Amino acid sequence: MSKRRVLTVLLAMMLFSLSASAQMVKASFGVTGGGMATMMSGTVPATSRPMYMNGYGGAFATVSYGTSLGVRVGANYAMQGSFYELSGVNIQADQAYVYIPMSVMYNLKSFFSIEAGLYQNILMSSSLTEKGSTLVEITPDEGALKYNFGAMAGLEFNFGRFVFLELKYHYGLSNSYVIYGKGYPSSFATVGLGFNLISTRKSAF
Repeated sequence: MSKRRVLTVLLAMMLFSLSASAQMVKASFGVTGGGMATMMSGTVPATSRPMYMNGYGGAFATVSYGTSLGVRVGANYAMQGSFYELSGVNIQADQAYVYIPMSVMYNLKSFFSIEAGLYQNILMSSSLTEKGSTLVEITPDEGALKYNFGAMAGLEFNFGRFVFLELKYHYGLSNSYVIYGKGYPSSFATVGLGFNLISTRKSAF
């Protein structure tokens, strides 16, 4: 799936949500952050660690229509990476991204909602550390691709009006890393806390 087609699908989802309800409109802004577990997909030509733990943090904006439907866009600083062994050398790859999730949300209960959408990662920095008989660090890491995107789905649990817990899974639709000339997508799961800091409400047309 091309980047243009993915963005077109996302825009269509958001336009549908905008037209689906002509009720009360609520906008909220806040911050979120938590842990991130990255998993490289495909058959990597090495002994790899199943998960690489790191974290993310940033800000978000949510527009809700009525009591059920909403759209959320976020911008986060995220650390991802992988760890694998190749020919007796331990290799650690670290990447820093601007992680941008975009999703449509549906509230099932006042304290519980589901969401689905797309995300994109824009590479900010990268490094590769080889730990063998000597320690070698390479910056930037030429194997880290500058851009990747994928699909996401998750759950949100609200604790009152201001605090929520978010659980999300992100499935890579494009390659994020190259080893020996072959590209591999990566998927990751996030668990974090969010805080609604500012909220506004008004009647829709």
